[in-house]
Amino acid sequence: MFAAPRFLAVDDKAEHLTAILETFQRLGAPCMGIQFDPAQPLERLSFRGVRALFLDLHLISGVKTTDDKQHYANIASILEDNISEIGGPFILILWTEHAQLATALNDYLDQSLDPDKPWCRPLAVMSLPKEKFINVGTGVTEAADELRQAVESALDANPQLAALIGWETDVLAAAGETLSSLTSLVPAASRTTAAFGGALDEVLSRLAVEAVGKKHVADDPRAAVTSALAPILADRIVNQEGDGSVAALWTKAVTRHGQKQLPQATLAEAGGINRMLHVAVAGPERIASADWGAVSETPPNFWSDAALTDLLGVDIDHLLRAEFKVHRDHHAKCRPRLVRIGAVCDHAQKRPGPIPFLFAIEIPVAVPRLAGPDGKVVPPAAEWRSPVLTLPSVPDPFVLHVNSRFEITRPAAATETWLAIYRLREQLLMQLIGHTTTYVGRPGIVRLA
Repeated sequence: MFAAPRFLAVDDKAEHLTAILETFQRLGAPCMGIQFDPAQPLERLSFRGVRALFLDLHLISGVKTTDDKQHYANIASILEDNISEIGGPFILILWTEHAQLATALNDYLDQSLDPDKPWCRPLAVMSLPKEKFINVGTGVTEAADELRQAVESALDANPQLAALIGWETDVLAAAGETLSSLTSLVPAASRTTAAFGGALDEVLSRLAVEAVGKKHVADDPRAAVTSALAPILADRIVNQEGDGSVAALWTKAVTRHGQKQLPQATLAEAGGINRMLHVAVAGPERIASADWGAVSETPPNFWSDAALTDLLGVDIDHLLRAEFKVHRDHHAKCRPRLVRIGAVCDHAQKRPGPIPFLFAIEIPVAVPRLAGPDGKVVPPAAEWRSPVLTLPSVPDPFVLHVNSRFEITRPAAATETWLAIYRLREQLLMQLIGHTTTYVGRPGIVRLA
């Protein structure tokens, strides 16, 4: 229910922490403070949305040494243990008057942070002298405005991060405006403590019914209301007015589009971008195999010559070699999948009946496909191919190949034990469904020249 704090301060001294939070309070910027105790783990949820993390270098106050590596190691441990994988980018601001220590910490983190946790790495490590903003002896706030300017300068040093934080703020503002327009639908006479909840319930219920139909609201009321509000929210985000400083910031943040030739993305980079745009990954999002566009592992009891012949009329070797054009030497590198297609209205309204699935194969980009006698690879006309993709669990780029001729149907209950890996978002899924519809609906027409 509560939004994660974007500014977070961790300090071992209670009086310093109080002064820091009071300074942010005077600025009107919410900041969460955590008093560090090496004997107690930090609350990981507090870090899930941090954008600017303020840390005292010497959090372990009992350690007296001329070598700060032990303090650097402590900070690295804090980041690895607490920064959320889906939390987004952040900068680290080190309370120190010695700028070279921030540089040394940055170098240490580059070398020491777990390479399997790239989200723990701050986009920048900057230093601010705590003594300039608070009285470290009394803990009294002394220079709130100067702190604001220092934080803004720290963020402006990375215009890309500053622009994205500004965009995030715009999204929150658009969400607030959407909620305001929603509650404005409640009649003035019902805006009392006793009547407001019921009147708002009526508004939400009408929106949900219009979005998915009366019979289906109870299945997922949140999804029903969200489907009605999401287009409004998106429109508000896109069409928000910004002043000249916002436009100038984005001009500084997005510059390489003007190059004569943008650097070619690697396959891994392209796969990551395509995943963000076109794929919802299981874990951060809830995905069931019966969901529209879900891509599931082929159940083991399907993946045998006897079972596949019974389902599709071909064995595994024929499917991979003759249909998907993969040499026998590479069959083990390919991953069989089932893609849920069908009419979106049937899925949204949970109509009874068997659900259609298409057989597909994830083929790594490094695996060559079989060529014909002329040396050219000619996939079947029934085949649809995704853009290159990567997944968190499969970093090597691959392409999802789907054959429109190999379809099976199963009732939703029969798919409950299947493992859904990801879901094709609507734009890419509609491309697949369009290809399949065109292929299976080809009329046999003889045309005169």
